[in-house]
Amino acid sequence: MLSLKMAECAGEQVVDAGEPNYLPKLKILWLFRPDYGYGMEHGGHLRVFNWTSQLISQGHEVYFAVMRDRAGDPIERMKYLAGLREQKIITDYFEVEYQHPRWRGKLARLSIHPKLVNYLLRQAQSSAKIAVQNFIASKQIDVCIFMDRNLLFVLPDIKDSVRTVVDWVDCYVLYQLRQLPIHLKRRQLTEGLTALRQLYVALVEERYYGRCSTANALTSPADKKYIDWINKAPSKNHVLLNGVKKQAAGAPVEKIKNRIIFTGNMDFPPNYESAIWFIDHVFPQLQQRLSDVRLVIAGANPVKELAARAGEQIEITGYVEDMRHEIAKSALYVAPLICGGGFKNKVVEALTSGTFVVGTEMAVEFLNPNVRKHLLVGDTPEELIEAILAYFENPQKFDHRLEMLKRVVEEEFSWETSTKELLQLIYSLPQIANDSTRSGALTPTPQNEFSGQQGAGV
Repeated sequence: MLSLKMAECAGEQVVDAGEPNYLPKLKILWLFRPDYGYGMEHGGHLRVFNWTSQLISQGHEVYFAVMRDRAGDPIERMKYLAGLREQKIITDYFEVEYQHPRWRGKLARLSIHPKLVNYLLRQAQSSAKIAVQNFIASKQIDVCIFMDRNLLFVLPDIKDSVRTVVDWVDCYVLYQLRQLPIHLKRRQLTEGLTALRQLYVALVEERYYGRCSTANALTSPADKKYIDWINKAPSKNHVLLNGVKKQAAGAPVEKIKNRIIFTGNMDFPPNYESAIWFIDHVFPQLQQRLSDVRLVIAGANPVKELAARAGEQIEITGYVEDMRHEIAKSALYVAPLICGGGFKNKVVEALTSGTFVVGTEMAVEFLNPNVRKHLLVGDTPEELIEAILAYFENPQKFDHRLEMLKRVVEEEFSWETSTKELLQLIYSLPQIANDSTRSGALTPTPQNEFSGQQGAGV
């Protein structure tokens, strides 16, 4: 039987992710930076908003600590955050004041190491640290989850008084390691040097804060592998896969013959770099062998370099209101990812939309090997072309595979399951010496509570 369980994806024991009814309700502080121009379906929001809404529906309290954005419209920002509260995505929020100093900030950037950076910026950071500490004390917070890397400087000051989880989502070292060769191949010296510096900054940041935290969360086994190597603390590092919303039942969508699609925010480098690579190196050869093939690149904010490649058989749509429908009416989904990391929402979204997937190894690396083998995978232009042609030669041959994959994804990649796994991680966190004095402190979870080992990496 196929399984996409996160522990199996990481090659580890599957544990019962259920939450016993007698465990205490949690008070969680989430240090997060929303993109105020987007709603629930934005890729950067999917993980946190689905988790928080699930947690609140179960009786837990979730608070956001957000950095005050001086450049944006304060009224629109307040409306946005108030809207999250009204929709029961959060319980409440508060804003953290932090002004990055100009001259001392430049010196800090040269210093690289977080400990020295924080020492140089301690005066500017103090008000933010105090605000977070006061909020933790006043609300009797059980656990702090960091998703805003710009607020990680708070972590060392609170780690001894409250449990902390850094949700890195993706390992930025892995991201830069995959981005760097692209710049070098294109002889983009400036971009390459920038990527090299960002790689080093990410390395020391993920090592330092990854050791400070009680636990770290990643979206894929590949990202965990790199964090394990970086912070040398694999038992602290856990894979928490994303979920996917089950497609509502409706009338079957008619497929457009020989239409292939790739989706995502097209100002995000891994998406537009991959789309450009496919258009330049794969699609011309594919056209020679399948003359009526049509490619659709769908997603908001396409960069100029990508938009310029639109043509008679290549459509660059920009923002799409109903992406699921756009995918569903396509004959095939192609995921030609050549960089990036993490969980590929687009791949599971395609499968739940009823569209088969052809992709590179990088596009499907987060899946269990027993699942990957049922997709068509190729890394070179020639391999991808052969995979696409193999599908179009007899699409019906893959109907059984698609139905099976769709069913497994919907059953095991649910946000309900993902939220249970997050709760399992929180309840298994080791006791902090000072947090037993707070009335909201958690009781350490017995090892057999979830039929798994306390603190084991998943």
